[in-house]
Parts: sequence; C-alpha cells; structure tokens
Amino acid sequence: MLQAQLEDGRLILLAAHQREQIHNFRKRRFLCPACRKSVIIRAGKKVIPHFAHEQIHDCELDRTGESLYHMRGKLQLFYWLKKQGYAVKLEECVKESARRPDLLLHAPSGREIAIEYQCASISDEELLRRNEAYERNGIIPIWILGGNRLKRTSTYMLDLPKREQRFLMQYKQNMPLQLIYYCSDTETLCNVQHILLTGKKQTVGQFFFRPLQSLRFPQIFQPLPKNLLEINQAWHSIQARAIAKPLTYAPVSMKRWVMRLYDNGLLLQDIPLSILQPVESQYQMSVPPYIWQTDLWLEQLDHIPIMESVSLDRLVYVCRKWEVNTKPFAIPSNKQPVESYMHCLCQQGWFDQIDSDTFVKIKALSLF
Repeated sequence: MLQAQLEDGRLILLAAHQREQIHNFRKRRFLCPACRKSVIIRAGKKVIPHFAHEQIHDCELDRTGESLYHMRGKLQLFYWLKKQGYAVKLEECVKESARRPDLLLHAPSGREIAIEYQCASISDEELLRRNEAYERNGIIPIWILGGNRLKRTSTYMLDLPKREQRFLMQYKQNMPLQLIYYCSDTETLCNVQHILLTGKKQTVGQFFFRPLQSLRFPQIFQPLPKNLLEINQAWHSIQARAIAKPLTYAPVSMKRWVMRLYDNGLLLQDIPLSILQPVESQYQMSVPPYIWQTDLWLEQLDHIPIMESVSLDRLVYVCRKWEVNTKPFAIPSNKQPVESYMHCLCQQGWFDQIDSDTFVKIKALSLF
C-alpha cells in the first residue's frame, strides 16, 4: 500500500517524502487504513517507498501482490490528476463498502469516479463485485488497463481475449467503442478506439499513443479520428481468413450450423464477403459475424422477394439464438447488432429502410 496512518490518524503518502524523512518515519508506528493492523515501511533504491503488513493476513489492501509497475503507474496517475486541480485520493475506502479503488476522484459536478489501474488479471466474480459496489454508491468506475496487457499484432489489430473484452467502454452513445491502456514505464497512455470484434481474439482497432503529461483528464474519453477504409479492410481480411479455414476445433453448435450450409448446397468458403459487415455491437453475439450474418440470409433475407419488406423485430428474433446474456459493464446503450447490420446492407444497396422497423429488399443475392 502506498499510504498508511499514524496513530494520530494522519495519512502519510510515503512516496511524497524525501529519503531522510522516510528514515525518521521508521521510528513511528503506522497502521493499515483498512484493517488497523501494524504495517512496516519498505523503501530502497529499487522500490517505490510503500507500506506492508508485518504479518500476512486477510486484508483488502493486501489480497493481491502489488507490482512495482502497478504502484508506479498509480502514483503517476494520482499526481497527474492532482496537477490538474482534481480532488483525488489514493486507496480511499468507498462508503458502505470495503472497496478501495486505486484512485477516487471527486469531480466538480459532485460525482465520484473510481479509477482502477488494472495490470494483473482479475476474475469475472471480482470484477462484478467491484462494479456493483461502485454502482450502489453512485460511483462511476473507470478501468485503465496496464500497458503490459496490450497485445498489438499489426497496425490495426490486437489480440483481445474474452477476459479483456469485459473492459470495453462507451460512456456515451455517440462515442466510439474503446479501451484505455497506460504504461508506467514510458508514461504513455494509449486509446484503442473504433474497435470491431471478430468473434475471436483477433480484434480490429485504431491506436492512439500520447504522453500522459500532454493530456487533461477529459481528453482520454474524447473520440479520435477514424481511418474508416483501413479499419474496414483489416476487419474483412480477418473474416476472409476465417471462412477459408476448416472449423476443426469449433464448438458443436457451430459445426451443426456448417452442416446446415451443406444441406443448402454451400461450403463455408462459398460465403460471399460482400454480405459480411462490421458492426460495433458484435459483443452481444456469441459467434463470429460470418455465422450469424450468413444465418440471417439463409433464414430470412434470401427468401424475401425484391421490393418486399421485412420487420426488424422478425430479423432480431431469428438471431436471438446467437445472443449472449451479458455485455461489458461500461456500455450503456443497447444498440442491436442486427439493426446495425441492416443499416450496413442499406449502405451497400441490398435494402432500403422505409421506417424505424421496416426494410425493403431492392437487390437479390444470386448465390443463395
């Protein structure tokens, strides 16, 4: 822990003091702010000055080992916010809860913001517990991932396993889907915006690396320019590779779907890339886009005569079997992936939207 209490109740942030003062502090008794047990000073040439419990026991501040990388980043973010005039506290206890976020920011609007700098893996259960605790107390949680977790594979691609997709955020409906990373070694913040999921860990996004000290807090949430053509090309290249490979290790449900393709006289490789479209809300689907989008054509769209209409409700119902029960916690909108897909088909000239719930087919797909 970065700070502890003297017996008179004063909180001491050890890293804010010079070496001589830290030496003098060794003569004093310090208590853990969470459990009130005695803690000792840890300070040296290779570590950030901090406190540790004298004996190992179950304490909220001592349940996970805190790495130097994490501790340094937490301090850097703390001083960065303080420099901008924000009222921010380190490891402060949330009211009516044992939760102690890395940083608790008291915004001028009166809202409280919990900033978690997450460098290590965290279980689904623990993530849910923390977010629920913040929600009960009217606190907005913001998760900044450690730069050590960013697995960039090319200019517009990164590996984003399911456990990382839990941190996707979109705090306003007009904002792009994004993730925020911070590297405490280089003091660089990275926004990955305009994210397009592919149904696998391969993910498309645009990377924006900026020095932390060049930014103000609100800027890390603002939308950044989108290279639309390059992003869509990267997404389509992943889909093309996916349908070119056999589903050797696919789940049984997906293999059954491939058998349905065979029953219709089609191979997986016969899927036309023109009907596959990137939708931002892919996180609501349990299978890759090439499956649920092709299935929608097989079930409904291919059978609609030219100039005949279909309701959005009907199309959503067809795809319900592919939906997931949960979504990332920091995405308030319920944007329907099927609706987004139909808008893409309208832009491509396959359909025309005549009202909020109705689409008319204006071009046939000869393959099906």
